[in-house]
Amino acid sequence: MEKKIKYIHVIINPAAGKDEAILPVINSAMKEAGIKWEGLITHKAGDGIEFAKAAVKEKVDAIAVYGGDGTVMEAISGMMGSDIPLVILPGGSANVMATELGIPMDLKEACALLAQGHLKKKPLDIGQFGKRYFITGISIGFEADMVQGANRGTKNKIGIFAYFISAAKALRKLKKVTYHIKIDGKEHEVQGLTCMIANTGNMGFSTISFDKHIDVSDGLLDVLVLRKATISLLNHMIVTMIKRERPENWELVKHWQGKEISVTSTPAQTVQCDGEVLKEMPVNIKIIPGAINVLVPKK
Repeated sequence: MEKKIKYIHVIINPAAGKDEAILPVINSAMKEAGIKWEGLITHKAGDGIEFAKAAVKEKVDAIAVYGGDGTVMEAISGMMGSDIPLVILPGGSANVMATELGIPMDLKEACALLAQGHLKKKPLDIGQFGKRYFITGISIGFEADMVQGANRGTKNKIGIFAYFISAAKALRKLKKVTYHIKIDGKEHEVQGLTCMIANTGNMGFSTISFDKHIDVSDGLLDVLVLRKATISLLNHMIVTMIKRERPENWELVKHWQGKEISVTSTPAQTVQCDGEVLKEMPVNIKIIPGAINVLVPKK
């Protein structure tokens, strides 16, 4: 790390998906590193934003977040415009951004990296959707229905597998719609089952991205439309994820990249942003390149 961390605020979501002792692990790591720290416990939506804003004003050396992607995004929303680095301590049922950045899922291992100074700065692109920000992406249709169906109780019990159960239910009501998409001023119209505007390429349970071209630091968002759900799609995904190649099978998946994107669907579908289900249509978003610095493993 370029600057030694001496004082850090740790935003903690006690309702995060993992059932584990948090404070003793964090305290032990901070003591080992000689870092003065202050723990801030969230109780309701928006607390993470306010805690991060206060930390920025106090000019701490770093802001750490224990929780899932939603908690991380709240902290980032309060950090925008600051050069204070972010430390992610994964604690959610699905930790998509932490997985994307190679941060260990085990809290002790993640804290050890901080304590031992084995971290480096990495610029992180942030998406903007109206007045809100996002880190992983926005989806419309099937994936949004899947997120909506994975309730907190089920996620607390079985973690990431709650999404698989919800996905099975969402598959039963799959219907094709027409997506009207504008990317950097160019218009596209395509029929499909779901539309994803992605900043990250993984699903939170594997370091393998569903497309190697998706990069959180490339200054671009990736727009993908799933056109058909067939056996051929499974083959397409296997080639993409295992061989790290993008098959030119436009019959199954349409893929574009851009900086400013708007999407509507006919008929209107469910929208989710970083795991939160919304009611907003049309979707108008843009990318803010390198908006935040996050500390990631050196190797």
